[in-house]
Amino acid sequence: MNRLRSHHLLALLLLVTFALLGSCKKSNVKPLSQLKKEQRRAIDRLIAKEKFQVISRKDELLPTPIDQNVFYKLSNGLYMRVLDKGSDEKAVAEKTRVLVRMKGRMFNDSRDTVYTFNSIANPSFDELKFLYVSYYNVGTEHYRAIGSNSFSNSLDQLLCEGVAFPASLLGNGARVQLIIPFELGPTATYTQGNSIYVEEAQYTYR
Repeated sequence: MNRLRSHHLLALLLLVTFALLGSCKKSNVKPLSQLKKEQRRAIDRLIAKEKFQVISRKDELLPTPIDQNVFYKLSNGLYMRVLDKGSDEKAVAEKTRVLVRMKGRMFNDSRDTVYTFNSIANPSFDELKFLYVSYYNVGTEHYRAIGSNSFSNSLDQLLCEGVAFPASLLGNGARVQLIIPFELGPTATYTQGNSIYVEEAQYTYR
């Protein structure tokens, strides 16, 4: 009886050992803390290379007057440089359709260019489209996708809080530059740790 118990105990120990060994296999998924550290380096390198001037804000608003020569780092993490604030026509919640043409690239700590896009120069790409929902509130997205979701002729897969946010602050015809941390980017950029540098985004309200 004691020998039988010993065999059972040995088998149980072997199962536990195998389970532990299996759980120790290396994972390709990086922890969030590491992704954020790498992102910080990548964004700092971009800012230094392009010689951008950055002013940090304690809120998610733009100052008056707006300095068109600087990037404002808003409290939600978005970097925005206003090239043209647009007209006095503002987006109306649940009514205004926003069309965006933009050019730029994804980047990370190991690669300056992961993916490039340019719907400004390439007329075969449709505008990125979304319905403006409401002024941004923490934890609440202020847009609703209404695009074609066809990756072959649009950039709708890049729709995210970072791209949509300027519509809450600027008027029809606004043009901006953006640095979008992966936390404000599309789901794919979040899991891969890719940030987005938008050289220019043009906003049209309908």
